[in-house]
Formats: sequence, structure tokens, C-alpha cells
Amino acid sequence: MSGRDDTMPAVSRPLLLAAAPGRRSLRGCALLLVVSLVAAGCSGDQSTDTTGEPGRATATAPAERPGRTSEAAPRTEEPEPAVQVNGVPRGPRRVAQALYGGGDVPARGNLGTRLARRTPAEQDVTVRGAAGRWQGTRVAVLTHDDDLTLLVEGSRGWQVVGGQWPSLGIERPLLGGRRHVLLIGSDAREQQGQPVDRMRADALQVVGVDGAGGGGVMGIARDSWVTMPSGGEAKINQAMVEAGPEGQLETVRRVTGLPVEGYVLVGFEGFTAFVDDWGGVTIDAPRAFDGFPEGVQELTGYWLLRWTRHRKTLPGGDFDRSFHQGVALAGIGLQARGAGPLALPQLLELVDTHMESNLDAEQVMTLAAWAYLGKPARFGHEVATGSVGWSGDGQSIVRLDEDARRTFADFTDGRLGD
Repeated sequence: MSGRDDTMPAVSRPLLLAAAPGRRSLRGCALLLVVSLVAAGCSGDQSTDTTGEPGRATATAPAERPGRTSEAAPRTEEPEPAVQVNGVPRGPRRVAQALYGGGDVPARGNLGTRLARRTPAEQDVTVRGAAGRWQGTRVAVLTHDDDLTLLVEGSRGWQVVGGQWPSLGIERPLLGGRRHVLLIGSDAREQQGQPVDRMRADALQVVGVDGAGGGGVMGIARDSWVTMPSGGEAKINQAMVEAGPEGQLETVRRVTGLPVEGYVLVGFEGFTAFVDDWGGVTIDAPRAFDGFPEGVQELTGYWLLRWTRHRKTLPGGDFDRSFHQGVALAGIGLQARGAGPLALPQLLELVDTHMESNLDAEQVMTLAAWAYLGKPARFGHEVATGSVGWSGDGQSIVRLDEDARRTFADFTDGRLGD
């Protein structure tokens, strides 16, 4: 996100979140989420099923006694492992009980075929869960040891849309292959009535995953001189003014050659409110500037916005600002990872409240899960660079160069760097 720094109040140094009175910790937010889901979202839904004890199934099988061939062997009952599920409504509970108890698991796409080859649990299982909503669609997350199950409710009820299940013999995450999504920061002043989706896209960050634990964040400088949806040339951030977020998305696809599947759009106020509601964000600042220290610091929404917008005193100008925006995204991702997957429904609800997106529930769930299942050491971070020059009408612009094209090509598989 960018714009003139003089829109912010003049202060000499950032206010760290640790100094803010009454601020809840991230761990406290996650705990509050689980408690509220149990108390509110699951009330009246945890009663015993009329078919018997919840989460417990029994099966009988003939057992032949050694040395007896003329008499029918006595039948013994061996109870199958109990599957106890906490924190989610009845639908996700039943899916979990089928998943670990050996029943048929409702799943989308080829997940059903893969899950049919799983090894059912042999011991009692306790599954923890959390539920929420994305654009009106109910979603849920289930965890057991290192297992992660992602669920979305649709016209056919609750279905598994992705996850990993080491305890059932499925070691690799099943979340789709390589993926890319565009994060757009609008410079709209919502309080002045400016529409978020028709102002300049002053922050453009492409987040990718390779489907095997790696990924990357690639920034695109707002002054990059490219072809517009209308056919003329202008700075890349002008595409949203001409054609909205869909036009901005298509422009980024054309410029980079990357198969970006969708976007998430946020304005100044939405970004600030999201960070504050999430409990602040910890960043590792690569340099000190404008009163901000170098190193690890925890910032509120106001200060994180200010940090990501600054460019005037940075040696690399717009390139450094774009890099800082990627640092902020990395901080959000690492903080989500630290909160654990049961905080994912809360995180998605916050994004849905303060931002706009054309991603559906399955897309956003399976992309966000890489924050927990990915390997941070295999996530690269780069900014597409170019030469700084002037347009015919006197604007300072960036002409993307061969280095930028190599970065685009390197990111095709969803991962940056080695």
C-alpha cells in the first residue's frame, strides 16, 4: 500500500503492540475462538446420536477356536477405536468419525479415491476442530496429531477439500499442485467515499506455492510501465482504476505470464482493522528508517500500514517499499503458523470481514493451509526489478527488465529461489 505519508499524524517513533494496554495475545485469541465455537456455534449439537454413543462404532466378526472343527466357533465382539470429536458441528463430526473409523468419507474431486486407500485408526482417536465462514459458506478445520482435515459445506453437505493424514498412511499434503494468488492493496481513502476497487493498486504481491512445501512472495513495483486493459500504456497500478480488481488481475497475468487464479483486495482502513483484530503483527525489519528500528518488532495496524507505505528515504525507493510489503506478508503468515491450524477459521473470517476476494471457500482454505504445512526455509522473497526512467508525459516509471522476466519464469512452478 502506498501514497503520501503526510496523510498520517506526525510522530517520532512507532507504537509497539507490546506497549498497548488491554491487547489480547494471539494465543488468547485462538483460545477464545475455540471456546466461543463450543459455547455458541456448537450448542445443542453435541448431544448423543440416537444410534448410540457418539463417535463409537462396533463390528462383529467370527473367531474360530483352535482345535474345534465340528462346532460353530463362538462369536466375539471387538470394539473399533472410539473417535471423539470436539469443537465442531454435527456434520464435521460425522466426517471425522468416518475418516478415522473406516467409513466412506465425503470428499471433492479425486480426494475420495485417495482417502479410500487410507489405513483406518487402530486406537482411540481424539479430534479437535474449529468452524467458521467464508463469504457465507461454512468451513471447518480438524486436527489430530499431525493430521489436518479441511472441510467445506456445500449442496451435498460437508466434504473434505484437502489436508494431510500421516496417522492414516497419507504423508504428503493433498492440497492441489502449484498455485498463485494476487494480493492487492488499494490506496482508497474509504472515509472520503473513495471505492476500494476503483482506486490505484499501490501494493501488488503475488503469493505462490509449489504443492510440495515450497513457495514464495513476489512484489511488483507500482510504477511498472505496462499495457493497460484499454490497450494504452500506464503504470501497472492504474489497471484497477480502468477495470477494477479483475482488470488488475488480468494485467498481472499478462505481464508476468503466471497463472494467477484469483485476488484478495484490501484498502487502508480494512488493512488496519484486520491487523488490529488479529492482535497485531510481528515483523523482522531489514533496516531502520523514519523512526522505525531495525529487527523484530510487533506493530499495530496503524504502524504496520505506515511501515509498508514508506519509500521516500529508502535507498531502493519503490522497490524497497514493495519488498517491505512482502516482509509484512511473511510476518502475517508466520504468525498464523504459530497460532496453529485451528485458528484458520478465525483468520478467514477476519479477511472476509475487512477485505474482498473472488476466491471461493475451497480455494482459500487449501491455499491458506500451506501456512501450516509449508516449509518456511523453502519460501523465497523477491521483487520484480527494472530500470527507472521517464514516460513521454514526464512520469517517473519502471521499465521491467530481463531480471524481472527471469523472476517471473522462476516463479512459474510456485516457488522462488533454490
